[in-house]
Amino acid sequence: VFIAYYPHPKSCIYKLNSREKTTTYNVGLDFGFLNNRINGAVDYYYRKTTDLLNSVFVSAGTNFKNKVLSNVGSLENSGIEFSINSKPVVTTDWTWDLGFNITYNKNEITKLTTGDSENYYVAAGDNIGGGRDMKAMAHAVGHPASSFYVYQQVYDENGKPIENEFVDRNGDGTINGDDRYFYKKPTADVLMGLTSRLSYKSWDFSFSLRASLNNYVYNSVEAGGSDCNPTSVYSFGALNNRPLMGVANNIQSKNDNTLLSDYFVQNASFMKCDNITLGYSFKKLFGAPIGGRVYAAVQNVFTITKYKGLDPEVEKGLDNNIYPRPLTTLIGLSLNF
Repeated sequence: VFIAYYPHPKSCIYKLNSREKTTTYNVGLDFGFLNNRINGAVDYYYRKTTDLLNSVFVSAGTNFKNKVLSNVGSLENSGIEFSINSKPVVTTDWTWDLGFNITYNKNEITKLTTGDSENYYVAAGDNIGGGRDMKAMAHAVGHPASSFYVYQQVYDENGKPIENEFVDRNGDGTINGDDRYFYKKPTADVLMGLTSRLSYKSWDFSFSLRASLNNYVYNSVEAGGSDCNPTSVYSFGALNNRPLMGVANNIQSKNDNTLLSDYFVQNASFMKCDNITLGYSFKKLFGAPIGGRVYAAVQNVFTITKYKGLDPEVEKGLDNNIYPRPLTTLIGLSLNF
């Protein structure tokens, strides 16, 4: 921890915080069968992070801005990782390599050093709603890190959200910040991966798949574009764009409570095909003793998901008008002289 003093009429003291500290415990088992044609590993891990960093508000006049990076508490992660690799087919002409891995992870905030009341929380994550100083995530003891902290939406008989209607969770007859609750988290419970490479004589074909299960995203694009009031859609002599997913609910009077509705916290589980490659290897080129390989590959091939936004894989669980990943095609030639 470094403390520096800057001359100031109010004699303010500024504190630069220490880094996060992580302690990890791991126990594992490696295995192999059939001359190692089947091999893999199982690992259990436990990680404890202290001095967890987060941006917090500070008193006016004590710094050059109203928020600073501060150590706010402790976090625990635990989980199991399993991987297996095999060669199901090995013959003179055919070879098949197959790999699979899966990880289960659980994380929980165990301590907050900046407050100790029962309902205390620390706002986390980036701002929502087009740069407004408002956050939809928070750290709180007993909950996963950066859990969504939102209002519970009320729906009609057709499952459509009722505008500005939320559950009065504390029963005091008023909808305010005391009615927000912790709902879902941005990190996945389960991550999986599958790789395959099939070779026949000089030909090879490979692909890789990834899956993420039970991760959630705050759809800031839909939330920010959900106001369909004519005076908002057409203002200052110009039309304002609205995403089709935002138009469907026809919200006429968007406010802060609307933006913090759990309706915009959406399941972003997905399966992705990262790449597919087809190649051919040769030892001679036009009769010359030049070896090499020619191949064609496609990256970011497809995504299977129910998420309504452009991409369910976003940073920090906030979809705030991201740039979409392109589908890329490659054709290559490598030569060995």
